[in-house]
Amino acid sequence: MSSPSPLVPAFPANATLTTRVHDALENAIITGELKPGERIHADVLAAQFGMSRIPVREALRSLHEAGWVDIKPRHGVHVRERTAEELDELFEFRAVVEGMVARWAALRRTDADLDALAARIEENREAGDEPATGAGFYAALRAAAKNSVLATTSAALEKRARFYFSTVEHQLGEDWRHVHEAVLDHVRAQDADAADRVAHKHIEDTGKAVAALLFDR
Repeated sequence: MSSPSPLVPAFPANATLTTRVHDALENAIITGELKPGERIHADVLAAQFGMSRIPVREALRSLHEAGWVDIKPRHGVHVRERTAEELDELFEFRAVVEGMVARWAALRRTDADLDALAARIEENREAGDEPATGAGFYAALRAAAKNSVLATTSAALEKRARFYFSTVEHQLGEDWRHVHEAVLDHVRAQDADAADRVAHKHIEDTGKAVAALLFDR
């Protein structure tokens, strides 16, 4: 008997079958386990997940609507391709959004928010050489900004950005660690302009670095 597929995760007990498959496939696409252009077969996935084809097909449709896969008649389902144009537009917009998150965090943070940000930085420091994107730090920064609409937008852009940098994060260095510390210093000092400027520039620089690695710029 063959070993279980690495795509099969430990699902939350309260998630629907469609949601479970969607989340598992989305994560596999973002991390590069499913490659851009790779074909996805519903029948094969249904067997791997141990379920009928109906929730798998529903999950694939939701992934198509979210922009993670392409579904074409007679060509099947394929993981979407990465493009230089989307990368540029994505990081250009994300830089503005993350700058605003840092700005509002500086203006609205509480002592508890500062403690949470410091804890996320310490967790990243303890991770050592393990690749990390600072997702926990950005989540804490969004919480400090106190705006649910901005938080939702920021989280969605972060997820889309991971689709691009997850496969090259080992090559991006560790400058982001120092950036997070600088952002926290500005947030603690309630210097909104500086927090915005540092966060904005960091995302822009990251986009340029990822583009150079993925598209030989």
